[in-house]
Amino acid sequence: MNWGWKFFAILLCSIMAGCSLGPKALKGNRLDYNVSIQKSNNEELLINLVRAKYFEPLFFLKVGSISSSFSYSVNASLAGTIYSKGSDLFANSVSPTLGADYGEKPTITYTPVQGEQALKQLMEEINLDRFLLLTRANWSISSLMWTVVQRIGELYNFEPEMTKVRDVPYSKFLDLADIFYRMQLRGDIEFVGVDKEGNGTMQLRYTGPEEADEVEKLLGINPERIGAPEGKIISSIKLTPVRDLTAGLKKNKRHNEVPIKFKSCFGVLYDLARNVEVPEKDTERGLTQKYELLKGDMMNRKGLHQGLIAVRVSTTWPKDAYTAVFYRDKWYYIADDDARSKAYFILVGTLISLQAGELKTAQPLLTLPVNQ
Repeated sequence: MNWGWKFFAILLCSIMAGCSLGPKALKGNRLDYNVSIQKSNNEELLINLVRAKYFEPLFFLKVGSISSSFSYSVNASLAGTIYSKGSDLFANSVSPTLGADYGEKPTITYTPVQGEQALKQLMEEINLDRFLLLTRANWSISSLMWTVVQRIGELYNFEPEMTKVRDVPYSKFLDLADIFYRMQLRGDIEFVGVDKEGNGTMQLRYTGPEEADEVEKLLGINPERIGAPEGKIISSIKLTPVRDLTAGLKKNKRHNEVPIKFKSCFGVLYDLARNVEVPEKDTERGLTQKYELLKGDMMNRKGLHQGLIAVRVSTTWPKDAYTAVFYRDKWYYIADDDARSKAYFILVGTLISLQAGELKTAQPLLTLPVNQ
Protein backbone atom coordinates (compact mmCIF):
# COMPACT_ATOMS: atom_id res chain seq x y z
CA MET A 1 0.00 0.00 0.00
CA ASN A 2 2.88 2.38 0.80
CA TRP A 3 4.33 1.98 -2.71
CA GLY A 4 0.94 2.39 -4.29
CA TRP A 5 0.30 5.69 -2.56
CA LYS A 6 3.72 6.98 -3.55
CA PHE A 7 3.16 6.06 -7.17
CA PHE A 8 -0.26 7.68 -7.16
CA ALA A 9 1.20 10.91 -5.74
CA ILE A 10 3.93 11.01 -8.39
CA LEU A 11 1.44 10.41 -11.19
CA LEU A 12 -0.90 13.13 -9.88
CA CYS A 13 1.90 15.69 -9.69
CA SER A 14 2.98 14.84 -13.23
CA ILE A 15 -0.50 15.31 -14.63
CA MET A 16 -0.90 18.64 -12.83
CA ALA A 17 2.46 19.82 -14.17
CA GLY A 18 1.48 18.73 -17.66
CA CYS A 19 -1.71 20.79 -17.53
CA SER A 20 0.35 23.97 -17.05
CA LEU A 21 2.73 23.37 -19.95
CA GLY A 22 0.53 25.21 -22.46
CA PRO A 23 0.53 28.66 -20.81
CA LYS A 24 4.22 28.37 -19.97
CA ALA A 25 5.07 27.43 -23.56
CA LEU A 26 3.07 30.39 -24.92
CA LYS A 27 4.72 32.81 -22.52
CA GLY A 28 8.25 31.74 -23.39
CA ASN A 29 7.99 30.96 -27.10
CA ARG A 30 6.08 34.06 -28.13
CA LEU A 31 8.92 36.25 -26.90
CA ASP A 32 11.48 34.01 -28.63
CA TYR A 33 9.65 34.30 -31.95
CA ASN A 34 9.29 38.06 -31.52
CA VAL A 35 13.02 38.55 -30.92
CA SER A 36 13.99 36.19 -33.75
CA ILE A 37 11.78 37.91 -36.33
CA GLN A 38 13.04 41.35 -35.28
CA LYS A 39 16.62 40.12 -35.65
CA SER A 40 15.84 38.61 -39.04
CA ASN A 41 14.19 41.82 -40.28
CA ASN A 42 17.22 43.89 -39.22
CA GLU A 43 19.57 41.53 -41.00
CA GLU A 44 17.48 41.61 -44.18
CA LEU A 45 17.44 45.42 -44.24
CA LEU A 46 21.19 45.56 -43.57
CA ILE A 47 22.07 43.11 -46.34
CA ASN A 48 19.98 45.14 -48.79
CA LEU A 49 21.94 48.25 -47.81
CA VAL A 50 25.15 46.37 -48.60
CA ARG A 51 23.69 45.13 -51.89
CA ALA A 52 22.83 48.71 -52.80
CA LYS A 53 26.45 49.70 -52.17
CA TYR A 54 27.55 47.07 -54.68
CA PHE A 55 24.79 48.08 -57.14
CA GLU A 56 23.11 44.71 -56.83
CA PRO A 57 19.35 44.05 -57.02
CA LEU A 58 17.50 44.42 -53.74
CA PHE A 59 15.28 41.59 -52.54
CA PHE A 60 12.90 41.21 -49.62
CA LEU A 61 11.09 38.28 -48.05
CA LYS A 62 7.99 38.89 -45.98
CA VAL A 63 7.16 36.68 -43.00
CA GLY A 64 3.67 35.57 -43.92
CA SER A 65 2.67 33.54 -40.88
CA ILE A 66 4.04 31.57 -37.96
CA SER A 67 2.26 28.55 -36.54
CA SER A 68 3.45 26.26 -33.82
CA SER A 69 1.96 23.12 -32.31
CA PHE A 70 2.81 21.74 -28.89
CA SER A 71 2.39 18.20 -27.67
CA TYR A 72 3.10 16.50 -24.37
CA SER A 73 2.32 13.12 -22.89
CA VAL A 74 2.77 11.37 -19.57
CA ASN A 75 2.97 7.61 -19.12
CA ALA A 76 3.31 5.52 -16.03
CA SER A 77 3.44 1.86 -15.13
CA LEU A 78 3.76 -0.25 -12.01
CA ALA A 79 5.42 -3.67 -11.87
CA GLY A 80 5.87 -5.80 -8.82
CA THR A 81 6.82 -9.21 -7.55
CA ILE A 82 4.94 -10.73 -4.63
CA TYR A 83 5.98 -14.07 -3.21
CA SER A 84 3.85 -16.42 -1.18
CA LYS A 85 3.75 -16.08 2.53
CA GLY A 86 6.63 -17.78 4.25
CA SER A 87 8.95 -17.72 1.25
CA ASP A 88 12.49 -16.85 2.25
CA LEU A 89 13.96 -16.55 -1.25
CA PHE A 90 13.28 -12.90 -2.00
CA ALA A 91 11.43 -10.00 -0.46
CA ASN A 92 8.38 -8.57 -2.16
CA SER A 93 9.17 -5.67 -4.58
CA VAL A 94 7.32 -2.93 -6.48
CA SER A 95 8.93 -1.06 -9.45
CA PRO A 96 7.08 2.09 -10.64
CA THR A 97 7.99 3.62 -14.03
CA LEU A 98 7.16 7.20 -15.00
CA GLY A 99 7.85 8.93 -18.35
CA ALA A 100 7.02 12.24 -20.04
CA ASP A 101 7.42 13.59 -23.55
CA TYR A 102 7.20 17.24 -24.78
CA GLY A 103 7.54 18.54 -28.34
CA GLU A 104 7.09 21.67 -30.46
CA LYS A 105 6.63 21.85 -34.26
CA PRO A 106 6.86 25.45 -35.56
CA THR A 107 6.20 26.34 -39.21
CA ILE A 108 7.20 29.71 -40.73
CA THR A 109 5.87 30.94 -44.09
CA TYR A 110 7.99 33.32 -46.20
CA THR A 111 6.56 35.27 -49.12
CA PRO A 112 8.79 36.88 -51.77
CA VAL A 113 8.03 40.59 -52.20
CA GLN A 114 8.02 40.76 -55.97
CA GLY A 115 5.75 41.26 -58.94
CA GLU A 116 4.67 44.46 -60.66
CA GLN A 117 2.49 45.81 -57.86
CA ALA A 118 5.09 45.08 -55.16
CA LEU A 119 7.94 46.72 -57.05
CA LYS A 120 5.75 49.67 -57.98
CA GLN A 121 4.95 50.47 -54.37
CA LEU A 122 8.56 50.12 -53.26
CA MET A 123 9.85 52.18 -56.18
CA GLU A 124 7.19 54.90 -56.30
CA GLU A 125 7.72 58.11 -54.37
CA ILE A 126 6.88 58.31 -50.68
CA ASN A 127 3.77 60.42 -50.37
CA LEU A 128 3.24 63.55 -48.31
CA ASP A 129 0.72 61.87 -46.02
CA ARG A 130 3.34 59.41 -44.75
CA PHE A 131 5.90 62.19 -44.39
CA LEU A 132 3.49 64.13 -42.16
CA LEU A 133 2.64 60.99 -40.22
CA LEU A 134 6.30 60.55 -39.28
CA THR A 135 6.62 64.18 -38.19
CA ARG A 136 3.64 63.70 -35.89
CA ALA A 137 5.41 60.67 -34.47
CA ASN A 138 8.09 63.13 -33.24
CA TRP A 139 10.70 62.30 -35.85
CA SER A 140 12.98 65.26 -36.49
CA ILE A 141 11.80 67.15 -39.58
CA SER A 142 15.41 67.78 -40.60
CA SER A 143 16.15 64.05 -40.40
CA LEU A 144 13.11 63.31 -42.56
CA MET A 145 14.14 65.95 -45.08
CA TRP A 146 17.65 64.52 -45.33
CA THR A 147 16.31 61.00 -45.72
CA VAL A 148 13.26 61.19 -48.00
CA VAL A 149 13.05 64.66 -49.65
CA GLN A 150 14.78 65.00 -53.00
CA ARG A 151 13.68 68.54 -53.74
CA ILE A 152 11.64 71.28 -52.07
CA GLY A 153 11.08 74.44 -54.08
CA GLU A 154 14.33 74.95 -55.97
CA LEU A 155 16.41 73.43 -53.17
CA TYR A 156 17.87 69.98 -53.83
CA ASN A 157 19.09 67.35 -51.40
CA PHE A 158 22.59 65.92 -51.67
CA GLU A 159 23.40 64.36 -55.05
CA PRO A 160 27.15 63.84 -55.58
CA GLU A 161 26.89 63.95 -59.37
CA MET A 162 24.79 67.15 -59.39
CA THR A 163 26.29 69.16 -56.52
CA LYS A 164 28.57 71.20 -58.79
CA VAL A 165 26.03 71.97 -61.51
CA ARG A 166 22.95 73.04 -59.51
CA ASP A 167 22.03 76.71 -59.67
CA VAL A 168 21.14 76.70 -55.96
CA PRO A 169 23.85 75.13 -53.75
CA TYR A 170 23.11 72.13 -51.54
CA SER A 171 23.95 74.25 -48.49
CA LYS A 172 20.65 76.12 -48.93
CA PHE A 173 18.74 72.87 -48.51
CA LEU A 174 20.58 72.33 -45.23
CA ASP A 175 19.80 75.91 -44.15
CA LEU A 176 16.07 75.29 -44.60
CA ALA A 177 16.22 71.94 -42.78
CA ASP A 178 18.00 73.59 -39.85
CA ILE A 179 15.41 76.38 -39.60
CA PHE A 180 12.51 73.95 -39.75
CA TYR A 181 14.13 71.84 -37.03
CA ARG A 182 14.54 74.84 -34.70
CA MET A 183 10.92 75.78 -35.30
CA GLN A 184 9.83 72.19 -34.62
CA LEU A 185 11.64 72.26 -31.27
CA ARG A 186 9.78 75.46 -30.38
CA GLY A 187 6.46 73.97 -31.42
CA ASP A 188 6.09 76.52 -34.20
CA ILE A 189 5.39 74.09 -37.07
CA GLU A 190 2.01 72.46 -37.53
CA PHE A 191 0.91 70.23 -40.41
CA VAL A 192 -2.80 70.73 -41.00
CA GLY A 193 -3.30 67.68 -43.20
CA VAL A 194 -3.36 66.33 -46.74
CA ASP A 195 -6.24 66.78 -49.19
CA LYS A 196 -7.55 64.31 -51.79
CA GLU A 197 -5.10 65.59 -54.41
CA GLY A 198 -2.15 64.86 -52.12
CA ASN A 199 -1.39 68.49 -51.28
CA GLY A 200 -0.54 69.41 -47.71
CA THR A 201 -0.72 72.60 -45.68
CA MET A 202 1.99 73.62 -43.26
CA GLN A 203 1.49 76.47 -40.77
CA LEU A 204 4.59 78.30 -39.51
CA ARG A 205 5.01 80.71 -36.58
CA TYR A 206 8.14 82.81 -36.95
CA THR A 207 9.93 84.63 -34.16
CA GLY A 208 9.93 87.76 -36.29
CA PRO A 209 10.18 89.18 -39.82
CA GLU A 210 13.86 88.21 -40.17
CA GLU A 211 13.14 84.48 -39.81
CA ALA A 212 10.10 84.75 -42.09
CA ASP A 213 12.15 86.56 -44.74
CA GLU A 214 14.82 83.87 -44.65
CA VAL A 215 12.39 80.96 -45.11
CA GLU A 216 10.42 82.71 -47.84
CA LYS A 217 13.60 83.59 -49.71
CA LEU A 218 14.84 80.00 -49.55
CA LEU A 219 11.50 78.66 -50.82
CA GLY A 220 10.89 81.43 -53.33
CA ILE A 221 7.43 82.28 -52.00
CA ASN A 222 5.58 85.40 -50.92
CA PRO A 223 2.70 84.31 -48.67
CA GLU A 224 0.34 86.44 -46.64
CA ARG A 225 1.46 87.12 -43.08
CA ILE A 226 -0.65 87.33 -39.94
CA GLY A 227 0.57 89.21 -36.90
CA ALA A 228 0.76 87.31 -33.61
CA PRO A 229 1.51 88.28 -29.99
CA GLU A 230 5.06 89.20 -28.97
CA GLY A 231 5.97 90.30 -32.48
CA LYS A 232 5.63 86.82 -33.99
CA ILE A 233 4.35 86.14 -37.50
CA ILE A 234 2.15 83.29 -38.73
CA SER A 235 1.94 82.18 -42.36
CA SER A 236 0.79 79.14 -44.30
CA ILE A 237 2.64 77.10 -46.91
CA LYS A 238 1.01 74.71 -49.37
CA LEU A 239 3.18 71.71 -50.22
CA THR A 240 2.45 70.16 -53.62
CA PRO A 241 4.08 66.85 -54.64
CA VAL A 242 5.19 67.22 -58.27
CA ARG A 243 7.08 65.41 -60.99
CA ASP A 244 7.53 68.18 -63.56
CA LEU A 245 10.01 71.03 -63.92
CA THR A 246 7.48 73.84 -64.37
CA ALA A 247 5.72 73.45 -61.02
CA GLY A 248 7.88 76.07 -59.33
CA LEU A 249 6.94 78.90 -61.70
CA LYS A 250 5.27 81.83 -59.96
CA LYS A 251 1.79 82.72 -61.19
CA ASN A 252 1.22 85.84 -59.13
CA LYS A 253 2.97 88.11 -56.68
CA ARG A 254 1.26 86.78 -53.58
CA HIS A 255 1.63 82.99 -53.47
CA ASN A 256 2.48 80.28 -50.95
CA GLU A 257 2.66 77.12 -53.08
CA VAL A 258 5.87 75.09 -52.80
CA PRO A 259 6.60 72.02 -54.95
CA ILE A 260 8.09 69.07 -53.13
CA LYS A 261 9.49 65.85 -54.55
CA PHE A 262 10.08 62.73 -52.46
CA LYS A 263 12.30 59.70 -52.99
CA SER A 264 11.20 56.08 -53.25
CA CYS A 265 12.17 53.45 -50.69
CA PHE A 266 14.71 52.07 -53.15
CA GLY A 267 16.08 55.58 -53.66
CA VAL A 268 16.43 56.03 -49.90
CA LEU A 269 18.36 52.75 -49.60
CA TYR A 270 20.73 53.52 -52.46
CA ASP A 271 21.41 57.02 -51.10
CA LEU A 272 22.13 55.75 -47.59
CA ALA A 273 24.32 52.97 -49.00
CA ARG A 274 26.89 55.51 -50.22
CA ASN A 275 28.47 55.45 -46.77
CA VAL A 276 28.62 51.68 -46.32
CA GLU A 277 32.23 50.84 -45.54
CA VAL A 278 33.79 48.36 -47.98
CA PRO A 279 37.30 46.95 -48.47
CA GLU A 280 39.51 49.33 -50.44
CA LYS A 281 40.29 46.65 -53.01
CA ASP A 282 36.60 46.42 -53.95
CA THR A 283 36.54 50.13 -54.78
CA GLU A 284 39.79 49.85 -56.74
CA ARG A 285 38.32 46.97 -58.77
CA GLY A 286 35.27 49.07 -59.62
CA LEU A 287 32.83 46.96 -57.62
CA THR A 288 31.66 50.06 -55.76
CA GLN A 289 31.67 53.75 -56.65
CA LYS A 290 33.92 56.21 -54.90
CA TYR A 291 32.43 59.64 -54.16
CA GLU A 292 34.33 62.86 -53.68
CA LEU A 293 33.88 64.45 -50.27
CA LEU A 294 32.52 67.96 -50.00
CA LYS A 295 35.14 70.58 -49.35
CA GLY A 296 35.44 73.30 -46.75
CA ASP A 297 33.11 73.65 -43.80
CA MET A 298 30.31 71.68 -45.48
CA MET A 299 31.61 68.38 -44.08
CA ASN A 300 31.13 69.76 -40.56
CA ARG A 301 27.41 70.30 -41.18
CA LYS A 302 24.82 67.62 -40.59
CA GLY A 303 23.08 66.17 -43.60
CA LEU A 304 22.82 63.23 -45.96
CA HIS A 305 26.38 63.85 -47.20
CA GLN A 306 27.69 63.03 -43.72
CA GLY A 307 26.33 59.50 -43.81
CA LEU A 308 23.28 58.90 -41.69
CA ILE A 309 23.89 55.18 -41.20
CA ALA A 310 27.43 53.96 -40.60
CA VAL A 311 27.77 50.35 -41.78
CA ARG A 312 31.18 48.99 -40.88
CA VAL A 313 33.08 46.04 -42.31
CA SER A 314 35.20 43.44 -40.56
CA THR A 315 36.97 40.22 -41.46
CA THR A 316 35.89 38.66 -38.15
CA TRP A 317 32.53 38.42 -36.43
CA PRO A 318 31.87 41.73 -34.59
CA LYS A 319 31.23 41.13 -30.90
CA ASP A 320 29.40 44.36 -30.07
CA ALA A 321 27.06 44.64 -33.06
CA TYR A 322 23.47 45.83 -33.08
CA THR A 323 22.96 43.79 -36.25
CA ALA A 324 25.42 42.00 -38.54
CA VAL A 325 25.40 39.97 -41.76
CA PHE A 326 28.06 37.88 -43.49
CA TYR A 327 28.32 38.84 -47.17
CA ARG A 328 31.10 38.64 -49.76
CA ASP A 329 33.36 36.92 -47.23
CA LYS A 330 33.13 39.87 -44.85
CA TRP A 331 31.04 40.88 -41.86
CA TYR A 332 28.99 44.05 -42.31
CA TYR A 333 27.49 45.49 -39.15
CA ILE A 334 26.10 48.46 -37.26
CA ALA A 335 27.77 49.03 -33.90
CA ASP A 336 25.53 48.72 -30.85
CA ASP A 337 26.88 51.98 -29.39
CA ASP A 338 26.15 53.95 -32.59
CA ALA A 339 22.83 55.50 -31.55
CA ARG A 340 22.61 57.75 -34.63
CA SER A 341 22.91 54.87 -37.09
CA LYS A 342 20.44 52.77 -35.11
CA ALA A 343 17.89 55.59 -35.12
CA TYR A 344 18.10 56.10 -38.89
CA PHE A 345 18.07 52.34 -39.40
CA ILE A 346 14.74 52.21 -37.53
CA LEU A 347 13.46 55.13 -39.62
CA VAL A 348 14.26 53.35 -42.89
CA GLY A 349 12.59 50.16 -41.66
CA THR A 350 9.51 52.18 -40.72
CA LEU A 351 9.40 53.82 -44.16
CA ILE A 352 9.57 50.47 -45.92
CA SER A 353 6.81 49.08 -43.70
CA LEU A 354 4.59 52.09 -44.41
CA GLN A 355 5.25 52.01 -48.14
CA ALA A 356 4.79 48.26 -48.48
CA GLY A 357 1.94 47.95 -46.01
CA GLU A 358 -0.67 47.20 -48.68
CA LEU A 359 1.44 44.91 -50.84
CA LYS A 360 -0.07 41.74 -52.22
CA THR A 361 2.93 39.49 -52.05
CA ALA A 362 3.82 37.00 -54.75
CA GLN A 363 3.00 33.31 -54.88
CA PRO A 364 3.92 30.56 -54.30
CA LEU A 365 4.59 30.62 -50.61
CA LEU A 366 7.78 29.18 -49.21
CA THR A 367 6.90 27.19 -46.11
CA LEU A 368 9.67 25.86 -43.91
CA PRO A 369 9.09 23.40 -41.08
CA VAL A 370 11.74 24.64 -38.67
CA ASN A 371 12.37 21.31 -36.99
CA GLN A 372 13.41 19.58 -40.23
